Amino acid sequence: MTLPLDLETDWHTHTSLTDGSDSPKKMVRAAGAAGLHRIHVTDHVRASSTWVPDYVAELDRIRAAAPIDVVCGVEAKILDVKGRVDLPTDLRGIEQVVIADHQFPTRSGPVTPQEMRRRIETHRMRADDAVAELVLATARAVFVHELVVVGHLFSVLPKAGIDVSLVTDEMLSTLAAAVRASGAVIEVNEKWRTPSVPMVDRLCALGVELVPSSDAHSLDALGAWDHVADAAQAVAG
Repeated sequence: MTLPLDLETDWHTHTSLTDGSDSPKKMVRAAGAAGLHRIHVTDHVRASSTWVPDYVAELDRIRAAAPIDVVCGVEAKILDVKGRVDLPTDLRGIEQVVIADHQFPTRSGPVTPQEMRRRIETHRMRADDAVAELVLATARAVFVHELVVVGHLFSVLPKAGIDVSLVTDEMLSTLAAAVRASGAVIEVNEKWRTPSVPMVDRLCALGVELVPSSDAHSLDALGAWDHVADAAQAVAG
């Protein structure tokens, strides 16, 4: 399978409605100027977020006048190995959910990378067990919405001093099977440069659909493909 990298689409972006620096209207306009034909706006939410209906309405207004396609999505962190995701109950109008490994989803809940590093260093947790739990949690979380994008896959590992080589073929096969079964996709993330090119190769061999994402938090990151372009070229070549 070749990487379906439509570099005219960006599946993961942020606006000033959460932690981005520019308004949704400016981001959409800049995406068009950068040569994109579609932008997926995926601002951060938590279960406690009450502003989602207003967010959907704002993006609907922008979409009505936009020269490019606009997809309304959100990003939320994976919480635990059960695959729970920190999402509000009301997701009406949300077309896509990016599930993210901002923290380690453990059996007892999310753990920061710093805390996971301490647990490994003090032998309270094995690094390979932390990786296994992350993979299991992600594989279960892909069923949380009808369109899930696995965001910046394994980006949390180096933050805790864990080498991505601990992701075994068996683990990756488990994740790939869940992604295929759920209809989810895995992004190639420009900001965090994940997955690596070798990992992209492995995922393609497992029949996973991959999509390009900038994870842009500002206008200048839109359409500025580097890692994503390298991954596409390596797989196509």
